[in-house]
Amino acid sequence: MQSLRSAIYGLIPRPQPSAASGIRPPAKRLLILSRYPNPSVSYYLDERSKALADIPVILKGLDDGLGDVDCEGLFVIICRYIKAPQLRWLEQRHGRLAGIAYFVDDDIPAVIAGDEASWPYKFRLLNFAIRPLPRLNRLLTHLWASTEHLAGTLTNSDHKVDILAPMPAQPSQKSPAMIGETAASLKMVYHATGIHRHEHEFLMPIVRSAMNKHKNLHFEVFADGDLARRWRRQGIEPARMTVSPQLPWSSYLARTTNHGADIALAPLLAGRTNDSRADTKRIDISRMGAAAIFSRCATFARCAVAGEIHIGNTAEEWLTAIDQLVEDGHRREIAFNATLQSLEKMRQSATLAFPGIRFDGFGDTA
Repeated sequence: MQSLRSAIYGLIPRPQPSAASGIRPPAKRLLILSRYPNPSVSYYLDERSKALADIPVILKGLDDGLGDVDCEGLFVIICRYIKAPQLRWLEQRHGRLAGIAYFVDDDIPAVIAGDEASWPYKFRLLNFAIRPLPRLNRLLTHLWASTEHLAGTLTNSDHKVDILAPMPAQPSQKSPAMIGETAASLKMVYHATGIHRHEHEFLMPIVRSAMNKHKNLHFEVFADGDLARRWRRQGIEPARMTVSPQLPWSSYLARTTNHGADIALAPLLAGRTNDSRADTKRIDISRMGAAAIFSRCATFARCAVAGEIHIGNTAEEWLTAIDQLVEDGHRREIAFNATLQSLEKMRQSATLAFPGIRFDGFGDTA
């Protein structure tokens, strides 16, 4: 089965710019096409768009018409997906555009060929991310990926892949009382989509043991369908566990902003899809004001700082780390402050510029 998945992975088309970018006019305005709002826009595009100051930025959802958009000097960013009407609009006007960039922050072929994502999600990827590529590649002038590893899955000798690393907003620090409160009642969370099925399965016995040991813990997990049912079958007291369905991105932002947590679990197991991921989970954890436990891996090593907790993917190490954070409020505060520092490191290691775009009157941003 693994060899079949590898064969499918190799056959799935990749984005490959073929249009000339060097002769394009300077950009006067920016158009972002996306399933908006979504985490990719929040993690990678929002802060960079704000930094453009006097450059107009237009956001359009996948179902929005483009008839009111002036295409002269327009640079277009496609974030992961595009639908046929917008693709036709680009085809009819591409000669007048300042450029078209495709941005991707997941190894989409790995998700499709893998065994974790649901079939409806795979169908959406095929329909809106893969199916348009033969036509879209003829228009692309730029290709951006979120990590070096992901860029390596896209690169061939004919085109360049630029790195567009996460650019988080300046974090608003939570009240220290949220971190250092007594251990009388603590909230531990695992927030991940169904694409992380293996991580859900890895955590189930660990969380069950931790909840049996620490009666002051309440656990919250986001899960749907079979994963939700399996969480509810773990034998954890229903009054001490919340199994919530996946939320739309705007609702998730509001939920994690207004309802904090004390401990956040961030496991990441080895695999083709995870190997290409960026460390954006730190942004969510900081927003909640939580102390995090991270898997020891290349993804979370990228912006690691002293005071964070990085451990191997064994039940013993995860249970020990949970014990430490449950029993020591000072250690929770150290871990939370370390994640704040890691976000600043993330900001400093990235650039506000969009790679390769020349804005009219602002020079080359590359």
